[in-house]
Amino acid sequence: MGGVTFYIISVEIQNNEKLIVTGEFDKTIDKYTVSFSNIGNITKLCSVTETQLTCYPPATSINGRFLVYDQEEGTNVIDITNVVLSPFISSMEPKVLPTSSIEITIRGFYFNANSNPDKNITTTHLLITIGGSNVDVNSTASDSVKFYPPNFFQTPLTISLTNVDSGKKSNSIKFKYELPNIQSISITTFNKSQQQYLDIVGSNFGSQQSMKLVFVEIHDFNNDSLIITKLTDILSINDTNLIIKINGDSSSGNVYVNANSQQSNSIPLYLTPIISNVDFPNYNGDIINVTGSYLSDIYLSPSTKLNCSNILIKDSDSNDEIENSSESSSTTTTTTTTSSSSTSDIIYYKKCQFPPRNSNESISFTIFSRSIENNVNHDSNEFKSHYQKPIIDAVIPNGFYVNNKLNFTFIGTNWAYYTNTTITIADKPCKVMEITTSTILCYYEAGTDILQNPISYVITVDGQRNNIAPDSDTSTISFYSLCPGQTFTNGTSPSSTNTTLSQGCSNSGTCNPVTGLCQCLPTKTGKICDQEKYSSNSTSKLLLSSLSSILMFLILIITL
Repeated sequence: MGGVTFYIISVEIQNNEKLIVTGEFDKTIDKYTVSFSNIGNITKLCSVTETQLTCYPPATSINGRFLVYDQEEGTNVIDITNVVLSPFISSMEPKVLPTSSIEITIRGFYFNANSNPDKNITTTHLLITIGGSNVDVNSTASDSVKFYPPNFFQTPLTISLTNVDSGKKSNSIKFKYELPNIQSISITTFNKSQQQYLDIVGSNFGSQQSMKLVFVEIHDFNNDSLIITKLTDILSINDTNLIIKINGDSSSGNVYVNANSQQSNSIPLYLTPIISNVDFPNYNGDIINVTGSYLSDIYLSPSTKLNCSNILIKDSDSNDEIENSSESSSTTTTTTTTSSSSTSDIIYYKKCQFPPRNSNESISFTIFSRSIENNVNHDSNEFKSHYQKPIIDAVIPNGFYVNNKLNFTFIGTNWAYYTNTTITIADKPCKVMEITTSTILCYYEAGTDILQNPISYVITVDGQRNNIAPDSDTSTISFYSLCPGQTFTNGTSPSSTNTTLSQGCSNSGTCNPVTGLCQCLPTKTGKICDQEKYSSNSTSKLLLSSLSSILMFLILIITL
């Protein structure tokens, strides 16, 4: 194309590590002499087509003049006074990073493009962007730069450079983190708490700054693709150690650590169920809550398996049930509920159908939970409990006299038939004669002691003492005292039709059996109502006193 007028259509100063000029060119590069900045002649590093000139300046190039000289024409066809180079990344070492802090080397081109020997400038200020973090370095080398990244997970997984002085940015390259690796696991507690934590030792777990990117999964032994529980409540974390709270709905399975979307190897975890509380069932059978951690199948000792729900969850403060997407399983629960830190505690429990009690059985019982892994039983603690305590609603009669011999009827619920049932009234036994589903009849001999009200009584069934119905005002017993002059030969209470009781109180008043005091007629007085309140002698004294008062008043008036 000798002799043809040269046209530059456009100039692309840089494309990665290339300088590109688009226009009309001769196909022979030997026609041109290309020079660049501090390097000088770079013709051998260039190629040309009819429409494009491409040059590859060395990594050690600095910002400067780009000149293309046409030897046939004897003139400069391209002359760009100052080309400002952008850094270009070609590779990094290592390509896969551990989460521990190690030195990283980035290799490429034009990392020290701002240096200028003429002005005694020897470094270039670079900003390294790794994920969401920035690291400042002053580069003295043109083709490599070294730095220590932050020791926590970065997202996105890319590295790029920015020449701070010129504002020119490099390309970005991707990197990976090494997979998290579990070496061992153990179960531990802290601060004398009953809460258990999974202590995982290994590598590439990250740090506190990136703990939101880390969680633990427990997978089903029999179906490793099935996630039983996802644990997220991290107590502490560093590169080689992870301590995380074990949810109460967890169960045995394969443990995986997921760090920054990368999954570790697995190690088996065997959790022994723990029962912390059991509701009291009634005697006719009941649905009760069995509360604890890592609950599996629930058994009534020695070997009766109860029909129970999957693990349920509720907030201990509000007592509201929390949704739990569990699947039924004989040995595991497949909940995907996660745990989070909060001011209230989470309660894990199962609803179980408890059988009715047989009349010849004790009201006490023992419950345990059993998980079976690899044909080995993992049994919980044995939790001792009992059916609901007997409740007293009323007592008939509601009192007795000294040396009284009578039958008491206690009305209520949860009587255990004849199984180890005892009754005491004022610390004396009341012999049980008959028990129905709602009453107990017992025979009592009061003795000769004078007792102080109120009278205490206790019904005990297999060691469980009675509750008194809170709304009942008829469940009290009083000791009836005889008033002066009163005799008692038969009966139970003052109002009973079979009571043989003299009136006492000199037949001039009524006796208060609780206090033993006479309440006299209006005209009577005295402890035994044997005195006239208004006698003739007392009337004369009252009249004389009145006349004396009138006389003194008249004398006072006359004197004035």
